Amino acid sequence: MLPPPTPADEPRRLQALRSLCLLDTPAHERFDRIVRTASHLFRVPIALVSLVDEHRQWFKARHGLDATQTPREQSFCAHAILSPATFIVPDALKDPRFHDNPLVLGAPFVRFYAGHPLRAADGSRVGTLCLIDSRPRDFSDADRAALADMAAWAEGEINALDAREARTALEQQERFFEVSVDMLCIAAMDGTFLRLSRAWGRTLGFSDAELYSTSLVDLALEEDRAATAGHLARAREGLPVLQFEHRARCRDGTWRWLQWNAVPDPEEGLLYAVARDVTQARLLEEERQRVERMKNEFISTVSHELRTPLTSIRGSLGLLSGGILGPLDAQVAQMVGIAHKNSERLLRLINDILDLEKMESGRLDLHLAPTNVVPLLALALQAHQGYADEYGVRLEAVVDLPHAHARVDEDRFIQVLANLLSNAIKFSPQGERVTLSLTREDGVLRVGVQDHGPGIPEAFQARVFQKFAQADASDTRKRPGTGLGLSIAHGLVARMGGTLRFTTSPSEGTRFSFDLPECESEPEVA
Repeated sequence: MLPPPTPADEPRRLQALRSLCLLDTPAHERFDRIVRTASHLFRVPIALVSLVDEHRQWFKARHGLDATQTPREQSFCAHAILSPATFIVPDALKDPRFHDNPLVLGAPFVRFYAGHPLRAADGSRVGTLCLIDSRPRDFSDADRAALADMAAWAEGEINALDAREARTALEQQERFFEVSVDMLCIAAMDGTFLRLSRAWGRTLGFSDAELYSTSLVDLALEEDRAATAGHLARAREGLPVLQFEHRARCRDGTWRWLQWNAVPDPEEGLLYAVARDVTQARLLEEERQRVERMKNEFISTVSHELRTPLTSIRGSLGLLSGGILGPLDAQVAQMVGIAHKNSERLLRLINDILDLEKMESGRLDLHLAPTNVVPLLALALQAHQGYADEYGVRLEAVVDLPHAHARVDEDRFIQVLANLLSNAIKFSPQGERVTLSLTREDGVLRVGVQDHGPGIPEAFQARVFQKFAQADASDTRKRPGTGLGLSIAHGLVARMGGTLRFTTSPSEGTRFSFDLPECESEPEVA
């Protein structure tokens, strides 16, 4: 078998074929009628309208054949498109190009083939009208002329269909530009407008003539023009997709925020773009940020003002509970104890709020140094033993690396462990255990805290690390907490070069873990 050579005009031919928009489309009766007529006129069992692309011949219409396509290297039609005349194979078994072709030796057992090229409007030969028989036969000059006439019929349908579809596409485009809420645009690479949808006039108030006499850059506010011109320069450099925002002038002197999504076409020198008016969204976001700043500043100020007197109150209550003024009456001791515990809880809340405010404003300083983290794990477990006893939970450590070092801030590292351990203890059933582990995974240190509680509800999992997030936010929730601990832990771990994550299920509980780069210990100073 000899595979068909590639036509000299292959790129142009393929472009013409694709422009027909016929490949892999449903059957059309106008083409089916042609192959039925050809089969009857020439008394052959198979007649096809075949289109040849890079890898196959695909049948736009077929009579007497179930297959919809065959490989191009086995295709008779790929040979037929190499010349403008009818291509005839009287007996494929006697033709060295086809005698061992799978389509000859197997179904549909081609012995006779006649194909006349079909041309697109630009003259490119994109396929054939072909006849196939399982018996060898002759094909007279009159037969050739008749097949050429029928191929001209098929060509007319191909190009008429192309023209009709092109008109339909143009009408749809016109309608789209007319009714689109978004601002559609076709522009030159320098920003000169070539085509604009009606939404431009509705949004900015300019007439069509005024818009077409300006450009994308000139339409921008003066302080945004340099940046807008820079975006266009990136498009000319071949950036595949362009996304940016700028403020655009309106006819009444106001301005609107426009959000652009553009696709450059360097070969045509065009920019296809959609601009969306996002002014209201931008104003709402700016207002939200302003309110958020005011809220944070207020919370920070109040927290700072409360922390000093509350620290004094907590200290005084602690001294009273410790008996500095002598033994207290049992009822008084109970009330002082409650007040002391609540003052400590309030102070923790204030410290958490201040830590969050510092992290968000970038003012939280961490002092990272190579540190043996194993003693810090032991210290964290020891500090939470009393809390675990209160809930009837056992604490255990699994440490495979007794001398593992990482660059951490000791106090903040313990703060992260404190938040993870207190959460695990709170949500563990009585009698269960909480495991603090240190392992080496993929060359990094992994710290994990595993509980055996009910797991995190699926509806809450996406909000675990948000501020003030709690799975049970009701006034009657059974487990205390502010919803700040995990948010703070997440931020602190990130500042130390790790990522806090979790896995959870109702049957196995929840495991929080984070990885830290392992480092060598610093040499001792003599």
